[in-house]
Amino acid sequence: MIKTGRVPTGIYGLDDLMGRGFRDNTINIVRGGTGVGKTTFALQYSLFGLNRSEKVVYVSFEMSEEQIIRDCWDMGWGEIEDHIEQGNLKIIHLFGEDLTFPALDLVEMIKRSMSSQNLRVVIDPLTYPTFYSEKERRKSLSTIFQELRKIGTALVTLEDPVDVTPTYSIMSQIDKPYLSESPTMPLYLADSVIYLQNLGFGEMYDRTLRIMKHRGSKHDSGLYPYYIETGLGIVIKASEKQIDRVRPKTKFDEKFKEAIERSRAMGAIGERLSTRIGALQKNWTHNEDPSQILDLVIREENKEYGKRT
Repeated sequence: MIKTGRVPTGIYGLDDLMGRGFRDNTINIVRGGTGVGKTTFALQYSLFGLNRSEKVVYVSFEMSEEQIIRDCWDMGWGEIEDHIEQGNLKIIHLFGEDLTFPALDLVEMIKRSMSSQNLRVVIDPLTYPTFYSEKERRKSLSTIFQELRKIGTALVTLEDPVDVTPTYSIMSQIDKPYLSESPTMPLYLADSVIYLQNLGFGEMYDRTLRIMKHRGSKHDSGLYPYYIETGLGIVIKASEKQIDRVRPKTKFDEKFKEAIERSRAMGAIGERLSTRIGALQKNWTHNEDPSQILDLVIREENKEYGKRT
């Protein structure tokens, strides 16, 4: 049976916007340019699990263990040293030259470093396996991601190329809500993609976060301002209206209950349909009454079709 649990991100304000966190055993990309807080995001995700008795493997292609500890102390997260000493956090510092294509040895390193099931895995940033041809790159990353999903729930940071044309206004972000595919990472391979941007203007929307993709989950695609605060890390400022857009509505539960009872009276097809309606109920985020849609679905499913000749 496929697991459908959730892994809290530890990013203040984010889980309310994406169905209580990442799904279990998924690949989650945090993408953005230099200085937007990708490593802060990764460390915050790691420490949230560590402080709740989970285990983490942190693979860094940029910082040594000493540098990571120093940055955590600067943020007020000195407990990281306790987690390292207790063996709950393993930091692997790699150079690109340490890996052999197709880089499955990266997965083997993670497995050898921590034997626990359902790890939080961080790769910050995933850069070096992307130096190969497009065909080789996609095949290699697909294989790596499939293996990582077996280990736990992974967070992968991805640096935007330096030649990406910057966006200088909040309106242009709204007008162009979707990022183009990364030239170094086929984003369709990931289960979720979060984009961080720093406009550098020092105003409310100076730093913005957008949930570009969250497979199998309701999420709002709006822009959210966020701040990086010492002691806390990333804090997202989402309005109650934005949160309400992705919050399942319970005021229509009686409508769904009635539709489920009607569908169950339809025999075998109805039993399957009742399960689907139950799933719809759990994810109904609209303020509109679902009765019209439910009536339509039941009517269509209840039609009798003749045998095809």
